Amino acid sequence: MLEIFSLKHFPIIKQNDNIAQEILTSLRKNNLEIKKGDIIIIAQSIISRAEGRLIKLDEVNPSDFAMEIAKQSNKDPRHVEMILKEAKNICKNRNGVLVTETKHGFVCANSGIDKSNVPGENTISLLPVDPDNSAKKIREYIKKQAKKNVAVIISDTHNRPFRLGAINIAIGCSGIDPLKSYLKETDLFGYSLKSSIVSIADQLCSVAGLIMGEAKEGTPVIIIRGYKFSEKDISAKTLIRPAERDYFR
Repeated sequence: MLEIFSLKHFPIIKQNDNIAQEILTSLRKNNLEIKKGDIIIIAQSIISRAEGRLIKLDEVNPSDFAMEIAKQSNKDPRHVEMILKEAKNICKNRNGVLVTETKHGFVCANSGIDKSNVPGENTISLLPVDPDNSAKKIREYIKKQAKKNVAVIISDTHNRPFRLGAINIAIGCSGIDPLKSYLKETDLFGYSLKSSIVSIADQLCSVAGLIMGEAKEGTPVIIIRGYKFSEKDISAKTLIRPAERDYFR
C-alpha cells in the first residue's frame, strides 16, 4: 500500500542549515519515523536556500546583451543577466518568456530561476549547482544517523511542451533508478512492449507535488512509503533527452 506523509510545520530554511537533520527532527515532531525504502521528496527551493543560491538583484550588473534581451522580453535586465549566466543556450525568447538550456542540461523557463518562496522582494533563487550531489549528501546523512537506507529526490516545478499547467519533476536523485523499463515485458494481450520506459522519479515528484503545493503550504518535504524501486545511485541527468532524440527543439 502506498502511503504519503507531509512534514508539517517544517522550519524556514536558511543558508548553511542542515536539511537532513531538519528532516529527522521534523519527523519526530510529526510523530513519524523513517523506514527502510522510504522515498524523500524535497523541494528545490529549500536546497537552494541552504546552499546559498539566493542572489540580490541590487548586486547584479547587467551586460549590454542582457539589456538587449530584457527589452525584447520586457524583463528586469538584472534578472535576465542571471538567466544568461545560468544558461548554456537560449532556446526561445517569446512573449516575455525565456526558455533556456541550463548548465545542468534542463530545458526550462528562465534557467529555473524563481522569485517565489524567496525572502526579499529583489531576491531570486537559482537552481542548486549539483542537485544529484545535494540529494546524495542528504541520503548519506540520514543513513548514518537513522541507520535506514532511503532514496532522496530533489523536485522542481517545470512546464511541458504542448501542455498547460506545470508539474513537479526530478532534478536530482540518490539511491533510486529514476527510470523504469518495461521493454520486452508483455501487456494484457501478450504484446511485447518495445518503447515503454517510464520516468518514475518524475511521477513520484508529481505525486508529492499534490501535497507540497506551490504557495504558502509550508510543506517542502514529502515522504512516500510503500513504492518498490530499484536501489541504484543513478543521476537524474539520465532523464534528459539527448539532443539527437529531442524532437521539440
